[in-house]
Amino acid sequence: MSKVEISEEGSELLKIIEEIVTGAVAKGIQIGLEQAKNDEKLKEKMSYDIKFKNTRLLLKNYRKFVSSCQQATVSERELESATVEEIMDKLYCAAYDEVTVVQSILSSRKRTEIIMEHIKRIINFYIIDSQNSKNDEKIRRSHILNDLYIKGKYQPKMSVLADRYHISERQLHRDKNVAIEEVAIFMFGIDGIRKM
Repeated sequence: MSKVEISEEGSELLKIIEEIVTGAVAKGIQIGLEQAKNDEKLKEKMSYDIKFKNTRLLLKNYRKFVSSCQQATVSERELESATVEEIMDKLYCAAYDEVTVVQSILSSRKRTEIIMEHIKRIINFYIIDSQNSKNDEKIRRSHILNDLYIKGKYQPKMSVLADRYHISERQLHRDKNVAIEEVAIFMFGIDGIRKM
């Protein structure tokens, strides 16, 4: 191997190139770290938005789920004592994979009942928590949420609720949205708190 000699001018040029490369690598690492942080923030925001949307959907459909559970034609006791054909007749099914279909329906019903009970308890806790806070706005929000989604057979009209609470419909919507955000924290625990 032969030695390569670099002139003083070439040596300075190599130093300049080395500084440029080192600076570019450092800048690239910094940009990469910033991008990773931004991606993580975006992922957390999307996760929270999904939880908020799910909370809204669960509350919006609460009465339907409760009605569905009450209207279910098969109970666990009936499943133990009835034959598969009897149960399938109640469900108006001709083709079936015997017990699998019935167990799937019962499982779905049971999960729905558990979720509905959880929502009801969360709303009750939210009402108690708001009353303990002695904050009139929070108390109003909790009662609005209860009136809109839990209490009664049907959802009241927004104009009726606005009159009941002596606020505008626009304020009613703001209160509803804030209440749903607060309930989402209770429903999803620590994952709900991260956004707040």
